[in-house]
Amino acid sequence: MVFSRITIMNVIGESVQTRSGRDEIGPVASGRVPPPEASVLRNGLTRSKAHMVQAVTKSVMLDDDQEMIERKLKRLSQEKSLFDRKTSKIQFLMCKVLLMIMYLIYGFYRYFQYEYNRMKLKLLNIMYNPSNTPQLIRQDVNKLKKIPKRLAAILEMKSASYVGGGVKGLMNDGSELVCWTVSAGIKHLILYDYDGVLKNNVQDFRKEIRAKLGKYYGPSNVPKYAIRIPHLNKIYFNDEDDATSNGKNKVAIEVSLLSNRDGRETIVDLTRTMADLCAANELKLSNITMKLVDKELTHLVGPEPDLLLYFGPALDLQGFPPWHIRLTELHWEEDNDDVVYSVFIRGLQKYSACKINVGK
Repeated sequence: MVFSRITIMNVIGESVQTRSGRDEIGPVASGRVPPPEASVLRNGLTRSKAHMVQAVTKSVMLDDDQEMIERKLKRLSQEKSLFDRKTSKIQFLMCKVLLMIMYLIYGFYRYFQYEYNRMKLKLLNIMYNPSNTPQLIRQDVNKLKKIPKRLAAILEMKSASYVGGGVKGLMNDGSELVCWTVSAGIKHLILYDYDGVLKNNVQDFRKEIRAKLGKYYGPSNVPKYAIRIPHLNKIYFNDEDDATSNGKNKVAIEVSLLSNRDGRETIVDLTRTMADLCAANELKLSNITMKLVDKELTHLVGPEPDLLLYFGPALDLQGFPPWHIRLTELHWEEDNDDVVYSVFIRGLQKYSACKINVGK
């Protein structure tokens, strides 16, 4: 019985060996991953049952090793992703802390700079306080080597909820500038406000100027002045109720009121007019020169100012006519938001010390 069982096993083993010898393992398709048994059996033929057992054992061991390697790789990838997440969080926190530190440093610096500028302005206001006295203003101006022939100022209307705000506050600031300019001996003043509030309230502004000059010079000695609106080609005098287009009266100061309409829009209108004249053969293209453009813009807006004052914390031209500030000196005081005499006189001092070189 034992013999017959061994014989049957030998026959089965020989048949398996014969079959394995016939069916050699061929090349595996490139897109397919062979099982572990195939990688073991590929190296040679199984010539005995012991070899088969060894092959199966090795395949199982390889399978276990492959699974272990995959688990290790998976664990390493998870640890790496976790490490990357921690690193990215640390980097984000470091950048955030660095930005906060920089922001705090700049905030402290800007705070102390603002306080310093405000203190400086207060001291300047104490030093330069004309007290509605033209003689004191004249004394300050007489110390200067030169003064501008034409002065311009950009005014900004504040909210009506603020002290000195609204239309009334804007007219008060403009009339103060007129008084300082007359006292300084400057005969041409340009007042610019973006929305043209002074233009639209020219009658009230004229009365405000007269009342303010009366405080400086006395009600019976008010200097003569003229308010000019270039865009409308009108001139208003202090001793006339009606506007005239060709006033020949001699005045102490001429005040021109400009707005955003007198800036780029005027240049565009002039360009269109010249183009229409050229299309109608009323103007030759060769006649359009820089000299002609400058002459027309001077007629439409006025001459270029020598000094431009801005009573704001940072320089903002607000659409001031760009053609008229090619050689203009600009002055403003940082962190200032009021129309004060100290900014006015310091602007004149800056202009007196500057040297203007005009190219050929």
